[in-house]
Amino acid sequence: MHRPLLLALLLAVGASGCANKRAIQGKVIDRNGQPMDRVIISLDPGNVELITDSTGSFRIDYLRDDKGERVKLERKTDYALEVFRTGYHVGRSTFFFKKGELLLEPITLKEDTIILRASEDDIDPARFPDRTHSSGSNYEGE
Repeated sequence: MHRPLLLALLLAVGASGCANKRAIQGKVIDRNGQPMDRVIISLDPGNVELITDSTGSFRIDYLRDDKGERVKLERKTDYALEVFRTGYHVGRSTFFFKKGELLLEPITLKEDTIILRASEDDIDPARFPDRTHSSGSNYEGE
């Protein structure tokens, strides 16, 4: 191998290995500990939204400025992470990002629950013999 090519290769490998990469990483799981894909992750401040991969993982290594351009993560900053998926309660996590790469504890999402209560109204269909009238629209959409 030519010496200039070898030197360039060593410099490239050394530079990438020594780079001070800033990133926030985490994983979203359900209450059974299973990874959740397609979960929306939002970071504030930072104007960043992304989704988890098939393993429930995410990695944020940039922010967006007021113009929408990518900028580096701010060091020594308090951040709030919001995690959302339809059918689940919104998850939130706040943390202080100092520098380098930060691995967050797994974020557990819990299913939304619906509380059913017995109605005190008598809604027996037998009490309403004339079913051709309704309080809403009819079958023709009128």
